[in-house]
Amino acid sequence: MKMKITGFVISLLFSVLALAQQPSENLSYDAMLQQIDLYQGTQKAWPYLEDYLRKAKQENNAPEIVFAYREMLHECPEKLRLVYADSLIAAARQSGDNDLIGDAYLTRGIVYYQRNSHQMALDNYIRANSYLVATKDDYLKNKVKYSIAQIKYYLGYYHEAISLFNECIAYFKKEEPLPYLKSLHCLTVCYTFVGNLEKAKETCRLALAESARLRIKDLLPYLESAQGVIELEKSNYSAAVKHLTYALPQIQKDGDYANESIAHFNLGKAYWELGSLDSAALHFKKVDTIFLTKKFLRPDLRRSYEYLIKYYNQKEMPSQELVYVDRLLQADSVLGKEFRYLIKKVYKEYDTTELLSEKKQIQGQLKHSQGLGMALKATVIVLVLGFGLLFYRHKTLRKQYRRRFEELLKNEPLAATDTQYPTNDTLDINPVIVNHIVRQLEGFERRHGFLKKDITATKLAETFDTNSKYLSKVINVRRGKSFINYINDLRIDYLVARLKAEPQIRKYTNGALADEAGFSTAQHFVTAFKKKTGMPPGYFVEEYEKTEGKK
Repeated sequence: MKMKITGFVISLLFSVLALAQQPSENLSYDAMLQQIDLYQGTQKAWPYLEDYLRKAKQENNAPEIVFAYREMLHECPEKLRLVYADSLIAAARQSGDNDLIGDAYLTRGIVYYQRNSHQMALDNYIRANSYLVATKDDYLKNKVKYSIAQIKYYLGYYHEAISLFNECIAYFKKEEPLPYLKSLHCLTVCYTFVGNLEKAKETCRLALAESARLRIKDLLPYLESAQGVIELEKSNYSAAVKHLTYALPQIQKDGDYANESIAHFNLGKAYWELGSLDSAALHFKKVDTIFLTKKFLRPDLRRSYEYLIKYYNQKEMPSQELVYVDRLLQADSVLGKEFRYLIKKVYKEYDTTELLSEKKQIQGQLKHSQGLGMALKATVIVLVLGFGLLFYRHKTLRKQYRRRFEELLKNEPLAATDTQYPTNDTLDINPVIVNHIVRQLEGFERRHGFLKKDITATKLAETFDTNSKYLSKVINVRRGKSFINYINDLRIDYLVARLKAEPQIRKYTNGALADEAGFSTAQHFVTAFKKKTGMPPGYFVEEYEKTEGKK
C-alpha cells in the first residue's frame, strides 16, 4: 500500500513538472488564470499574464485582451500602472463595448485618485459616466457613484456625498463586502464633518459590527481613526489621542499617506487643545512633510500652517514663523487652482440635476420678464384710466396685505416681496472656510446678534475671524440675499414673532419698534417691514389685534 501511494505521488510530481514545462499559451484561459492566481503578487505571475495577453491578441478576443491588461495593471509596479491603464482604455475602445470602455476609464480614474491627482481622476470618472449612462451593470453604476462621492467629499460637498454613499451602501451591502465597508467608513467621516456626531457614531459602530460579521479587518485602523475624530469634535481630546495614536501605525504601514496626513492633523489639534503645543507642532509638521513630498493637502489640513504660525509666534521665532507663512500661501495657491477646476467639472459635466435646475431657473427668468412686461402695460392703463382705477388698485393692495397677513398668521415663511439679490450656485472660496462661516452665521442667528444697531459686514466678519468679502459672498449664496437684506429680514422675522406673542409691544410707536429690532430709524424699519412682509407695520398690528379679539 505504501509503495502504491509513493508511486502516485511521483506520478503527480512528473505531471506538474510536465505542465510547468509546457508553453503556457497552449493552455486554456482558465488554466492560465489558475497559475496567475497561484502566483499573484510575485514575478512568477508575469509569464502567464504575457501569454494570456498574447493568446487573446492572436484570437482577436477583445474582452480577454481587456481582462489581461486589467490583471497586468494590478500586478505591475505602481509607477507603471498608468501605462497599463492607457493600454486598457485603448483595448476597450477597440472592442466597441461601452461597458468595457466605461470601466476602463473608471479604472484609470482610480489610479489617478490613488496618486491624489484629483483633477485627472475626475476627468476619467466623467468619461466613464458618459459611457455607462445606459449600462445595465448595477455594479459599474455604483462604482462610478462611489468614485464621484469621494470627489464631492474631498471638495467639501458633504451632504451630496452622504446621499451618494447611502445609495452605494444600499447596493454594495448585498454582495460587495469591501466596497460596502468602505462606503460606511466614508459616510462616518461625512457625518462628522457636517456636525451630526450621533449619526457618525452610529454609522461607525455599524461599520465595526459589519467588519466583525464579514471577517474583514482592512478598515479597522481607518474606523479607529474616524472614532478619534468624532471624540475630537466632542471635545474629548484625550480619547481622541488614544484612538488616533492606535490607528496611525497601521495606516503608515499601509503606505496610505493621505489618511496618515489626516491622522497627524487631528492629533495635532487634540494635543493643541490639551495644551501640549510641542507635541501638536510635531504632528502639524508631518502634514507639511507629506504636502512637500507627496503633494497631498486638503482644505481642512491647511490649518496646520495656521497652528504652526501661532506656535512660532508664541515662541518668538520670526524666521520659522515666516517659513510657514510662505508655506500657507503656497498651499492656498495649490488648493485654489485645484478646487476651481474640480468644482467647475463636477457641476458642469456630471451633475445633470444641476443642469435641470439651471434650466428651470432660466424658464423662471423668462416668465418673470414676461410678468414685468405685463406690469408695464398695466401701469400705462392705470395712468389712462385715472383715479377710478387708483381706487381699484387700493382695494387690490388691501387684498394683497390680507393674503400676506394670513400667511404670517399661519407661521408660513415669507420671501421678500421685491426681487431677491442675485445668487450663484458655487463659491470661489475654500469649502472649509465656507462651512466655518455658515456655522458662525447659525450661532449669530440663534443668539439674535442681528439686534445690535451698529452691525456691519466688516465688524461681523472680524468676530467670525474672516473677511467681509468672504462673508458677503457666503450670505449671498447660502442665504440668497445681500448682507443688508439678510440682517433686515432677520430683524423683521424676530419682531413679527414678538408682535404675535407680546400684546404690550403692539402699542409701541414705529420708532419704539425700530429700537426693539435694532433699526437706526423708524423710516428704515417701516421700509424693511413692508419689503419683507408685503404690508406696513400698522396694518399688521391692526389686523392682528382684530384676530386676537375674536378668540
